[in-house]
Amino acid sequence: MIILAKLIVMGALGYLLQTRLRTLLAYFQQEEYDGARYVGALQSVRLYDVRASAAILIALVIMLMTGPSAVVMLILAATLGAIIWDEKRYRFKKPLAMTERARRIYLLAAAFLVLPFLISFYWLIFAIITIQLAPFALIAANQVLAPFQQRINDKYIVEAREKLARMDPQRIGITGSFGKTTVKHILAEILEGSAPVFYSRGSINTVLGLTRHIRQRLQWSHKYFIAEMGAYGEGSIKRLCDFAQPTLGIVTAVGDAHTERFGSIEAIARAKSELVEYVCSNNGTAIINVDVLRHEPFAKLKEQYGKQVISVGAQDADVIVNAQTAAGGGWTIGLHWVDGSHADASFDLPLLGDHNVMNAALAVVLTLHVDPALVDDLPFFTKTVSQIPHRLQKVENPGEPLILDDAYNANELGFKSAVATMHDLAKERGGRAILVTPGVAELGLEHDAVHARLAQTCNDFCDTIYVVNPSRIRSFADGLDKGQVNVIEVASFYEARAKIDADIQTKDVVLYENDLPDLLEEQRFL
Repeated sequence: MIILAKLIVMGALGYLLQTRLRTLLAYFQQEEYDGARYVGALQSVRLYDVRASAAILIALVIMLMTGPSAVVMLILAATLGAIIWDEKRYRFKKPLAMTERARRIYLLAAAFLVLPFLISFYWLIFAIITIQLAPFALIAANQVLAPFQQRINDKYIVEAREKLARMDPQRIGITGSFGKTTVKHILAEILEGSAPVFYSRGSINTVLGLTRHIRQRLQWSHKYFIAEMGAYGEGSIKRLCDFAQPTLGIVTAVGDAHTERFGSIEAIARAKSELVEYVCSNNGTAIINVDVLRHEPFAKLKEQYGKQVISVGAQDADVIVNAQTAAGGGWTIGLHWVDGSHADASFDLPLLGDHNVMNAALAVVLTLHVDPALVDDLPFFTKTVSQIPHRLQKVENPGEPLILDDAYNANELGFKSAVATMHDLAKERGGRAILVTPGVAELGLEHDAVHARLAQTCNDFCDTIYVVNPSRIRSFADGLDKGQVNVIEVASFYEARAKIDADIQTKDVVLYENDLPDLLEEQRFL
């Protein structure tokens, strides 16, 4: 019996180290090793252990009442094995990347848990205590390692800054509430017509992210360096500028994305304007969406720096944009420089969504500012611009429904644009417009108002809507006209896909709009 009990404890240890601790580390990494945010996630995502702790507690109670039992222990062992097997089957939307930092945190956290776990050999109740302590062991390990990690980070940042200075490419910063990754990819592809371009893949937009890519990938042949710049608060963009030292900049938009993080749209505007301030104060040029001039920080910078700040928009801008839809959902776009400094330019864009008109216009204006000679070759580069994965990406196979994958992220403008695009394509194909969405994340106080407005748009453009996790977007679900739209409430994307597969037709268009809330706000049963 003692041997069996110890085997049970060893099984619990295997669960703790190989399953629970790694699962918790995946979420800790997702929260960027921020202890305060991680503590919030413990509650919101329900990362506290229930199943294993309950199984051990029930086994303890039974054995206290009836005495030691080999049958109870075997059932407990089987239960723990089933929990481990079930957790290993779980598909993370953002799987754990076992980097050197993650490995150090994992090993030190495991070491912290050794003592309470050893006690559980004598008092099984300590197995439950140890399992529940696991997330806090990760936080403690990260805190202990923080000075060591900071020295490593500082060393890598210095190396990257020195390498960037030695190779000295022309440096371009891109920021905005949304659209910056798309603009970066469009700009990189077009600018390749002038000279080799270095840019980070995906949404790498922090100092450490850029540092890693510079150290690993920047070459002497790169003549342009594009840095996407994300903001986690006022001062973030300034720190990125001090690191990358851009002489050119693009601001895509100022919107309500991440209002929850910043607190107000005014704070977002101040944060994004830091790029324009840095570039222009260093005799550079900033290309901005004319809409951002509605915000005081940008209006002041435009007044202060004049032609160093070039606005782009459909009207009342330095560069006027005209766009017409093309067959299949693309665009024919024209640009006119009001001051006559450049000849008019026109080009075709194969990307979906009217929001991509501005994204492409900003990229093209900067390209022609850098290398005006590219104007004649511009149509050859723009018509082959690649789709950006998960950003209104068109997934089409003969004889199958058309899938629009806009799952990476969402904001109100992009959401409305994607829904309108889905509607137009469904009408063109003669099928249904089917939307699958959990709404938009990180809206703060604007959450209900934004989702109410989105519901009104969807009433006009959708035939069927799968509302994922409707309890978090009640204003959206309640704002849908169920007499006009077929509304189906589901708990997850997986449930929505199963229902769609049973009802889909080849002419239909299905839009998967934003899985970020599902990633940030999903609730687990561990």
